[in-house]
Amino acid sequence: MTKILPLIALTVLAGCSTGRNKRAPVQTQAVQRRDIVVTAEANGAIEPIVVVDVRSKASGMITAMPVETGTYVKPGDLLAQIDTQTVQKQFRQAAADLNSAQAQLDVAAAQKQRSDEMLAAKVITPQENEQARLAYESAQATVVRQQANLDIAKQALEDATVQAVTAGTIIEKDVSVGQIIQSGTNSVSGGTTLLKMADLTHVRMRAYFNETDIGNIRAGEPATVSVDAFPDRRFEGKVEKIEPQAVVQQGVTMFPVLVNLENFDGALRPGMNGEVSALVDQRVGVIAVPNDALKTTREGITVASLLGLDPDSVQAQIRAQMSGGFGGGGGRRGGRRGRNGANGGGAGARGASATPDAPSIATFMLASFDPQLQDRQGGRRGGFQQVEVTDRDCAAIDAAYKKFPKQKARLDSLMVKMRNPDADRRALMQEAQPLYEAMGVDRAKAGACRRRAMTAPDGANAGPAASASSGARGSTRGGMTVGGSEQGMTVRPRTGLVFVADSTTYRPRVVILGQSNFDYTEVLSGLQEGEQVVMLNVLAIQAQRQQQQDRFRQNQASPLGGGGRGRGF
Repeated sequence: MTKILPLIALTVLAGCSTGRNKRAPVQTQAVQRRDIVVTAEANGAIEPIVVVDVRSKASGMITAMPVETGTYVKPGDLLAQIDTQTVQKQFRQAAADLNSAQAQLDVAAAQKQRSDEMLAAKVITPQENEQARLAYESAQATVVRQQANLDIAKQALEDATVQAVTAGTIIEKDVSVGQIIQSGTNSVSGGTTLLKMADLTHVRMRAYFNETDIGNIRAGEPATVSVDAFPDRRFEGKVEKIEPQAVVQQGVTMFPVLVNLENFDGALRPGMNGEVSALVDQRVGVIAVPNDALKTTREGITVASLLGLDPDSVQAQIRAQMSGGFGGGGGRRGGRRGRNGANGGGAGARGASATPDAPSIATFMLASFDPQLQDRQGGRRGGFQQVEVTDRDCAAIDAAYKKFPKQKARLDSLMVKMRNPDADRRALMQEAQPLYEAMGVDRAKAGACRRRAMTAPDGANAGPAASASSGARGSTRGGMTVGGSEQGMTVRPRTGLVFVADSTTYRPRVVILGQSNFDYTEVLSGLQEGEQVVMLNVLAIQAQRQQQQDRFRQNQASPLGGGGRGRGF
């Protein structure tokens, strides 16, 4: 037994050593240009846009009702017939009264004519003639009154027949033949509702969006609706409006959003449940990296061990890029730490580098879109001189851009090149200067208009020159100019960390990120199309699985393991 124990110990140590030396396979993916679509989703139900409550102006018993729920009716179609016996009698009486009044009028007119002739012949006195005229006027008034009574009786007779005023579908039927109803005009309660109808060729979905998403949804934006009845079909709609009053559901604040939909085939019916996907932002043809390949700069040390890299070396490379620019180190203090401690660098570029060719990342986020800032960065370590501009200045710059489209297109392409981490920005700025001069645009004011556009909330008061910062396909909203639609959401640039694979090893790369969705994130700077990035999340899962398998093999191989811990011994 004494001789067996050392052998067992060596076997266990060999198994542990083998597990440590194994490393999970590394999976990479090429950086490509993609379309990044950001949506906000919410649940809702289909409802008609306008629901008409049909009531009758007449009271009485329903004698006929030829429609049912689901019936499509056109204007003039019969909806319900009310008993007409009473109103028919009233109509006949009013007609007889009118005939009697008309006869009295004829007699009074003849008497007035004779009275006028006798007055002319001085046979009667003027007072007698006035009585004949008064009788004639009274007969005329009686005819008018009886004519009005006849019109009212005729209207009452017509009101007993309820007809469709507009086209629509019967969605609810509240009464039936033989039921006595109350008039909708003479009753205090508003009368009896006969049925409800709506135009179902145009419907809407009332969806409840979380308050965290409501700020990115705007009226007029497209939306996609899917319902449970047709899971494989997508209905295209448009956001009609956002209700101003929030609704609290189970302690969560929600805002109702109305999405209009065309429903000419009648597939969508009121009450159907479904989901709305509203377009929030879109980036077309931008360089994107999978979210599984992204980590924060603080996680670089942890990832380094998974890739078999030296954590201290990886940390030094990340610190150099954060303080000295992309792909750059050196500077007056090389890779040494600055005064601000272990993170190196610092807000004032006191760390690894303060040279013009290696601006800090915070400066680079603005300098990539502002040649003036890059120009001044070479002569001063701290910031730049702010240039004040007005709406008129920015409008004039925008007019100059429209007047010289070729120079503007060339300038946009130079600004796109400035985002490349390996670009010679000073040379690009020197190349851009003649373009500004040819267009008659002051570069300092152009940069100020761009900064003004970047800092204006939702582009408010940004001036027309804001489009100058959009590059080849971008738009300006909030604090950053990034590609996509002009109605895109506000995106603040942020830093991220990827590991780029080359022929021999993996190198950390600090990148500037823009818009993102569940799968991909836009890369504003730091990566080029075609570069291979490591799928870090997949690597972590594989490493964890490998450790579990190694641990299981060790337990199975160990004589002490057996079927359970310590059971064999």
